[in-house]
Amino acid sequence: ITMKYNSEGDLINTFKEVYFKKNNNKRSDFIVFEEMNTNWGKPDLVIIYYDKANLLKRVGILSKYSSIPIFTNLAAYAMFYLASLTKTTLNNLKDFLKVHTGQFNNVLDILTKRGLVYIYNNTIRIRAKRKVFFIKRIEVYEAKIENWKRAIYQAQRHLWFTSESYIITPAEMSSDISKKITFYCKKAGIGLVLQESKDSFKTVSKPIGRGLLDSYISWKFNELLVDEVLNEK
Repeated sequence: ITMKYNSEGDLINTFKEVYFKKNNNKRSDFIVFEEMNTNWGKPDLVIIYYDKANLLKRVGILSKYSSIPIFTNLAAYAMFYLASLTKTTLNNLKDFLKVHTGQFNNVLDILTKRGLVYIYNNTIRIRAKRKVFFIKRIEVYEAKIENWKRAIYQAQRHLWFTSESYIITPAEMSSDISKKITFYCKKAGIGLVLQESKDSFKTVSKPIGRGLLDSYISWKFNELLVDEVLNEK
């Protein structure tokens, strides 16, 4: 079957429909974001699998408050730093962030009002991670109708925050080209998904890495997930 697309957006929309049909009945909770800014590129699709039970517990607590401060990049960097430590001093955190006192106090306000940390005396630590961080996996997809080399480059750029980065492309190519794309995807450490028919996408090769990588952007995604669920209430 020949698949004709006017844009990568059409290919992404078709992939999303098939993905939802395939995965919605499984015992996994996930949310899909499009064109998310990671400060180093905008993946076509970001699919986040998460722990729904613990997420809803935290959302239930936060929903009792009239307003929750916006989670900023500085707050994300702070959580990334704190998650690597058992505890630390406020001065150490301020030195890590390299900010003035006003900015630092704003970060502390965000972290405390969003229920992410404990602060006592001059010490700060995150709450039990399973109670505040809910992401299990992050899958990232870049779609390309042509110029697969560009797609591989784009997908490879996302490996700093996820080990599961893929490119999606229609399977309308010669066997030699298909083998070449598969080879270079494996070499780059990314996965390859080919559309075989209107309702069928096949994962030809999987990414080399597995598991969730520690990064500040994971905390951004985590709090975006919290806000999405809060806004539904």
